[in-house]
Amino acid sequence: MDGIDISLVQSNGIELRALNKNYFYKYSKKTQNFLREILNKDIQFNLSRKEILDDFVTREHYLALRDLDITKNCDLVGFHGQTIYHTPQKKMSVQLGNPQKLAQLLKKNVIFDFRLNDISFGGQGAPLAPIYHKYIIERSNLTLPTCILNIGGVSNITYWDGYNLIGFDTGPGNALMDDYMLAVLNKNFDEDGNIASSGYPINNEIKNFLENNFFKQPPPKSLDRGTFLDTYQKLIKKKYSFKDVMATLAEFTVETVASGIELLPKKVNNILITGGGYKNIYLMKRLKERLKINFIYEKQLGLNFDYIEAELIAYLSARSIYKLPFTFPSTTGVSKPLSGGKLYKCL
Repeated sequence: MDGIDISLVQSNGIELRALNKNYFYKYSKKTQNFLREILNKDIQFNLSRKEILDDFVTREHYLALRDLDITKNCDLVGFHGQTIYHTPQKKMSVQLGNPQKLAQLLKKNVIFDFRLNDISFGGQGAPLAPIYHKYIIERSNLTLPTCILNIGGVSNITYWDGYNLIGFDTGPGNALMDDYMLAVLNKNFDEDGNIASSGYPINNEIKNFLENNFFKQPPPKSLDRGTFLDTYQKLIKKKYSFKDVMATLAEFTVETVASGIELLPKKVNNILITGGGYKNIYLMKRLKERLKINFIYEKQLGLNFDYIEAELIAYLSARSIYKLPFTFPSTTGVSKPLSGGKLYKCL
């Protein structure tokens, strides 16, 4: 919600070489507020004006890329778009963006619609990251089994033991904490987890969150960013201190990650944590205390976790071109290993 990550990489869909050209295009406050408004609107209302919203998101991506020299040097643009709705039970996942328009503006071929093929064959369309996470684990020669945990708005985990590739959403990531910080302090996030660290988790409220049916489901499973909004709304209406609410939301994320790891077939040797959550010092401290697993950090592997999702989309785009599968029965629940993405050519 804060901007667009851009990476230039070279990939054949099996290996990937980062060319160390990474950029972050920061959204204006106006754009951030508009995107948050979209997420708060009813899905039918958004679908009724989807063409306008598609053009808006496409324009932002074009502006992000327009003045960069990397577009001259690339063969293909992987364009994920902005997710506004993801409900596997209804076989719906909606990403804003007009790939044909972006292809025309950039004069480059564009890959879009990474989730649609998976959903058409009975999958949930998410998570998409496990196949790239597996590549990172193997390239880094990590002792198996190893996990990669991505803490974005939602948290998802990848498990690889040399035979089993498993992926699923574990629960909330930063979304509830960020929403609360914006509502109460008009800040986008809790820097270093300072506010959460000064409060006390309210155990009864964490139990209320954990009663959600999602946690009774076996993997593979995926979430919408708004899955826990009803419980969240009830929580913030009560007269708790905002520090205790933040501590509670942070602990909810920690508990759901711990519960997710308990579902894995073998004890995990290592865990890498990526996504915005790895910058939250308090959250990382609590995860380390709770999980008791060896943590591996980006500097140990020579990776830049800030751009791992941009690299993921590039990797999936290459796999799409070469018709290599990137969703699997054990990661999305799809009926068979499946490629995806749709090519939009610049005419």
